[in-house]
Amino acid sequence: MKKILFFGILLFVGVMSCVNRKNDPVATTTTGDTSTGSTTGTGTGGTGTSSTTLNCGTTTNSTGDSVCFNTQILPMIVSNCATSGCHDAKSKEEGYELTSYAKIIAKGIRAGSPTNSKLYQVMIRTDNERMPQPPLPALSKANIDLFAKWIQQGAKNVTCGTTVDTVNVSYSKTIQPVITTYCLGCHQAPTNSGGVNLSTYSNVKTYVDNKRLYGAITYSNGYVGMPQDNKLTDCQILVFKKWIDAGAKNN
Repeated sequence: MKKILFFGILLFVGVMSCVNRKNDPVATTTTGDTSTGSTTGTGTGGTGTSSTTLNCGTTTNSTGDSVCFNTQILPMIVSNCATSGCHDAKSKEEGYELTSYAKIIAKGIRAGSPTNSKLYQVMIRTDNERMPQPPLPALSKANIDLFAKWIQQGAKNVTCGTTVDTVNVSYSKTIQPVITTYCLGCHQAPTNSGGVNLSTYSNVKTYVDNKRLYGAITYSNGYVGMPQDNKLTDCQILVFKKWIDAGAKNN
């Protein structure tokens, strides 16, 4: 009888423990801003209704000092080299298509050795054979050094999340850096691909007002999706919409 009573007590305690555990808080770790974004509305940004909750800025590079291919190398190469008439999927100038990791490392990259990698060699040239070719501006020293570092680290396909500040959104600190990284290689003088120049605030504002900018970055029907083959993240698009809905100020 005592044994039956003892096991009965144990069973009761176990059941109550399970019931209470359902209400225990779940431990979570967040390192950035958690924002609720909505693409609802008819403001300057665009049309449609699609409410989403986005965890923006919570994913960072957990690979130490490794160069991130998807957020640092690919946008730089696509924007400056894989342009129409050069190394895009259609033109493939001199047999080079520089639109993805596999295609970039297939030709012109020797992992661990920038000086023996053709793509690096043409970046540092000072004559008409450099890439991007004149009259396009040369890549900045910072970008060239980053490319060299990536090769030195083994030219790996390191994928990282993007950190986005969705609270303090401004043109100079939020919007312009994205345009510089993902768009300016194509959309600046002298090429002005598609007749679009995004090198100044006033030019950007023109394409905000006629809705072409937001339509392009959201890959909306009737617009050519930009950046091609490398769509911005939901969080990056969210900050564009916040900036546009706030009046697209030059702040």
